[in-house]
Amino acid sequence: MRRYYSDQILRDIESRVDIVDIISETINLSRKGNRYWGLCPFHQEKTPSFSVTPDKNMYYCFGCHTGGDIFSFVMKREGVEFKEAVEILAAKAGIQLVSSSNNKLSKRKKIIEINHEAALYYQQILLSNQALRAREYLKKRKINTSTIKKFQLGYADDSWTGVEDYLLKKGYSEEFVKTSGLIKRNENRNRFYDLFRKRIIFPIFHYNGEIIGFGGRVLEDEMPKYLNSPETDIFSKRKALYGLYQARDIIRNTNEAILVEGYMDCIRLHQENIHNVVASLGTAFTTEQAKLLARYAEQVLILYDGDEAGQRETLRAVDILNKEGLRVFVVTLPGGKDPDEYLDSSEKEEFLQYIKNNKISHIEFKINRYIYNEKVLNLEGKIRILNFLRGDIKLLSSELEKDYYIKLLARKLQVEENLIHREFNSSKHNKEGIKRNKIEIVRDNIKYGNYSLEEKILAVMFNNRDIFNKIKQEIGITFFTRYDYKALAQLYDDFIQSKEKDRQKFVQIASRNELGALLSKIYTITDLNMQLTDYEIDEFINRVKLLEWKSRWRRIYKELDFLKKQGDFDNLLRFILNLDTFLKNNRKGGKK
Repeated sequence: MRRYYSDQILRDIESRVDIVDIISETINLSRKGNRYWGLCPFHQEKTPSFSVTPDKNMYYCFGCHTGGDIFSFVMKREGVEFKEAVEILAAKAGIQLVSSSNNKLSKRKKIIEINHEAALYYQQILLSNQALRAREYLKKRKINTSTIKKFQLGYADDSWTGVEDYLLKKGYSEEFVKTSGLIKRNENRNRFYDLFRKRIIFPIFHYNGEIIGFGGRVLEDEMPKYLNSPETDIFSKRKALYGLYQARDIIRNTNEAILVEGYMDCIRLHQENIHNVVASLGTAFTTEQAKLLARYAEQVLILYDGDEAGQRETLRAVDILNKEGLRVFVVTLPGGKDPDEYLDSSEKEEFLQYIKNNKISHIEFKINRYIYNEKVLNLEGKIRILNFLRGDIKLLSSELEKDYYIKLLARKLQVEENLIHREFNSSKHNKEGIKRNKIEIVRDNIKYGNYSLEEKILAVMFNNRDIFNKIKQEIGITFFTRYDYKALAQLYDDFIQSKEKDRQKFVQIASRNELGALLSKIYTITDLNMQLTDYEIDEFINRVKLLEWKSRWRRIYKELDFLKKQGDFDNLLRFILNLDTFLKNNRKGGKK
């Protein structure tokens, strides 16, 4: 069935669709190093043992030993055949296949098409003579043409039916245009009108590049200042982050995301070549957005507006991000400024230096914030602050960290350290905190290293072709005790002989031969640095040779015993001559 589509189609899908994003539609994944972890969707478990390796486009569960590539995951999750899995992923990748039987996917694709057409329409207007004021506004905000194109910014003029007329002329039905959220019904006149008028348009991208919604900002001080697309089948403000499509690769590479409040803040930082920046969509930061960030990075720097409202929202976002297991840092900009305003009055280097000098941990930010909120730092206020921070400090896994923050608290509250220790220890432990730490410890210490020696040998052979050739020359590749190990080694040998260099092609070959799960497991050994030393490899080769030698001698004794019982002198003599040749060859140390 996997031959139904060409290898090129499959490679195109894999290059456009991220396995982390696809699997995250089903379970929550958190990054740890270069891998992602979560609770397995295919069996019941309390400790995360499901691992995803994005650079190899593979997944593996250490609990139920399910594994494979992005296609096998969708097949298992949806209960479909390979052909249907390709159709599902092709639709997400925006790749046109010959046919598709899924009406829901077809409807989604149609709305995505409409959104992209609308984005083109809005950008055409922005670049035309109709939008001189809009371009002047963007120029005033120091947004250049390159940035306009990168984020596909546009402008909605004052026409009541401009985008509707444009889309209807393109052949889209009014029903689909309405479903996209770009037009609204006027109940009094029983007709539709454009949602966005006289606004700068910010297309909102899904992580895979699809435009799923829009934001609009007025040029003057009219209200509402910002307007977003309504909730639709494909767009939810709670689940999207502005700029993620443009930033996600850099976020992964740096393992850090910078979180800002507004569209303009995000765009401006990208324009200054600070590319790991995303923004919440003009709403309070949500758990869903935190989960989304956790797919790409382990660390988040919050860079909200420096005014009172921005700092209140920072405090809220800190707790949400921390609950998702992310390391959180905060920078508060001076004078109540937002990042865009700060860059107006300073150079990029000064901005980055300010961040470096003023970046503090989420706990230190909370200490400062709680102290600021106390009008009078009396005894009751100090107790309140300690109670607020008890859970955060107890959740820290490092005793050094705990000691550092207790010292910091003691200094800022002007309280003896030992009193804070006693205050924290006198209260009942935070049950949630204990539970979260326990999960983390168990996950770190789970026996992922319980691999057989043969599995480790297979891993080192796949990771180093020189070692593969050495082992093949010394003892062959049929020494494995399990059939699937032999089959995978033979497949890899054929792959090498074909001179193919694309390792992802080998993943596809293994999956076609029902060996995807095993390959995923073997690659995991490589990623976890469980490689064997040269000495261990030589020891293994010698051990296999010794076992082979013993096996041959057992066969020799068995044959001698048989000939003895038969009393066949001619055959016995012939056997002894063959045995002499065998002994001479093995004394020379070669495998003949």
